[in-house]
Amino acid sequence: MNDRQALRDFLNHYRAESVALTRDRPADPTIDEADPEEQLNRDIEVPEEQWDPINISEAPARPGEFPERFIDGSVTHQPVLCLRSPPGWPIPMVLGEVGAVGLRLEGRRLVRDFVAIDRVLSWVADPFPWADMERVTAALVNMPELRLRVLPANLPQASHNPFDYAVMQHQAQARLRQEMTNMERLALTADRSRPVCIYGGLNRLMGAPAPESPLMIGVIKSHARNYLHPRGWETYLDLRPRQRTPYFYYEGLRGEHGGMPVITWYLKLGTSPNMPSNVGTVRVEIPAGQFEHQFRSDPQMINRLSGWLIDARCRDNAYARMSTSLEPIVRAEDALKPLFTSFAVLVNRFYRVANLFRGNNNE
Repeated sequence: MNDRQALRDFLNHYRAESVALTRDRPADPTIDEADPEEQLNRDIEVPEEQWDPINISEAPARPGEFPERFIDGSVTHQPVLCLRSPPGWPIPMVLGEVGAVGLRLEGRRLVRDFVAIDRVLSWVADPFPWADMERVTAALVNMPELRLRVLPANLPQASHNPFDYAVMQHQAQARLRQEMTNMERLALTADRSRPVCIYGGLNRLMGAPAPESPLMIGVIKSHARNYLHPRGWETYLDLRPRQRTPYFYYEGLRGEHGGMPVITWYLKLGTSPNMPSNVGTVRVEIPAGQFEHQFRSDPQMINRLSGWLIDARCRDNAYARMSTSLEPIVRAEDALKPLFTSFAVLVNRFYRVANLFRGNNNE
């Protein structure tokens, strides 16, 4: 049996049907509801009741205080088929492409020093016989027109209905995002001799680094979790460009590496006229051990790093996420995205190989 036939037999046996992208947003089956209050200390720089915006000075960052490498990952995905598993559950197959890139700062230039890209197909695999999974996995990776690596997704938690299509889709999409994170980890470990900046929380990629190792910097654009008290939120909303909140201590409980103590603060990169007060603000993280060991918990280091990040902000008004983006990260994204396959081409190629086009009937 050739690879195409093995794929088609699998899809026929499990009653595969083509599907369109759905915008349903089920509750995250893996969300951690732990209260972060037990891990917070907001009295380090300024007592909680005395919080106010802090102006960023013009003092330049010193060597070791600003990033010299930048890591970014990307994932594109779309559900393409829906299988019917032996228990009768609808199982979306999500086709995607994941990648990560590393850029190194050399003078005023950014040089790519790492890139990884992979085409992948993910679905909740546990309900299917292992022998069938082995055959279809080998077929997908061996076909030269596809070269798809299968990423088996986990079953949702028992509290979620397995007959809910959106829940199963979420599981596959989460697996693709996890693979992107794995690639970002590879990009990170490719060179740990320089201070590095990543987008997202630091414990997403690693455990606490050695206190004497080069500085790690995380820049978080979304603020879904609440780390602030009422006075802190007032301070956050009062921020103007080149201002920050007082820094505070946080140790998260999520992530496969466990807790990672960080020093974190909110920083106003910039804003535009008539924009809401929360636009243009990011949260910055650095490992608490590095801050204490290398920088002696000096608030001026926070100011110098913040000033560097503000100067590195994106200034392209045509870029949709300009207000919370750094130019080196935008450049990393620009270096990665053109290497992806046209998604329409990839989807159509998959459908043709799967014998879901009428023209395939004569093959």
